Amino acid sequence: MARKKKEEEISIIAGKNDSDTVTELEVLAKDQKIGEVLRGEEDRHYQVVYENGRKGTAVSIEDAVRSIIAEYNLHK
Repeated sequence: MARKKKEEEISIIAGKNDSDTVTELEVLAKDQKIGEVLRGEEDRHYQVVYENGRKGTAVSIEDAVRSIIAEYNLHK
């Protein structure tokens, strides 16, 4: 049986970091943090940290956010 299609608002917020060399983004669904995207200045790939603490990598910010949303939709 298929699930009912539901729409949720996803927000991306630039995280606060003491260093200017790291890009940090938080991905929120319903004001709940579902993942983070991190990248150092010299890194080639983005590091993805999912809600459950699992880590992965992505080539672009778009791929990282899509991966976080897919993981969130799979388990919620």
